Amino acid sequence: MSRVEEIRRVAIEHHHRVAGRFEAEYAALENNRFSSAFTYGRAKIDRMVDELFRSLPKGAAILDVGCGTGEHLKRALAHELKAAGIEPAAAMLEVALRNVPRARLEDAVATRLPFGDAEFDAVIMIEVLRYLDRPDIELALLEARRVLRPGGKLLVTLVNRWSLDGFYLHQRTRQLFKRSSFNPTNPFCRFHTPRSAKRLLERVGFTNVRTEGRLLGPIRIVYKLNEGVGRTVARILEPFDDWLHSARFARLFAGHLIAIGENPTA
Repeated sequence: MSRVEEIRRVAIEHHHRVAGRFEAEYAALENNRFSSAFTYGRAKIDRMVDELFRSLPKGAAILDVGCGTGEHLKRALAHELKAAGIEPAAAMLEVALRNVPRARLEDAVATRLPFGDAEFDAVIMIEVLRYLDRPDIELALLEARRVLRPGGKLLVTLVNRWSLDGFYLHQRTRQLFKRSSFNPTNPFCRFHTPRSAKRLLERVGFTNVRTEGRLLGPIRIVYKLNEGVGRTVARILEPFDDWLHSARFARLFAGHLIAIGENPTA
């Protein structure tokens, strides 16, 4: 098995193991977005996903690549869109099938989508590409282009190398003391910057590419030190957090890096 294949296999195993945790976190998010660092960060991403869904006409077809427990499929259906998703982690897919029976769900990987050309008006990949090596990332993006209609939109999240939560330094330090740089508990992670994310999408043919930043990185650190304090700090700082990431310079240091592009019309 090649390194690229092993990285993909480990990512699938990791998500199979943590399906219950994801289900619990999303249940908490429904009641309180400040519940944890996960829920606070996902709420920021979900706001952008909702903006994308609202921009589509009713009945438009969306594909969630790596749909996990199906939360974004539920959001798509709430916007009166046609929802499809793929998920290779068996435990995640089991939850999604239970949670979103109205969606079309397939056991498949991002690099080989079981759909025809130009079937969808939008494709989302939320916290998927981070777990893949570079060749698989490009294959996944090319597959997204293939299944998108001309003018269709893509939204992906990536891990920001310069996020102020220090995750990049943490990962690099951990690798110095581990025999393997990744395993099912700590899977592989590919880092990007706003500039490299934009280049990545443009290289595979997407146009009108832009990047956005969300989440003040140090809030994550506070949550890790003490969740109760984290909830309080997040509530207080959220208006500043949202204002800060409306400024272009702040995207370089955001906790979540989001890239959005369009499939060319000609």
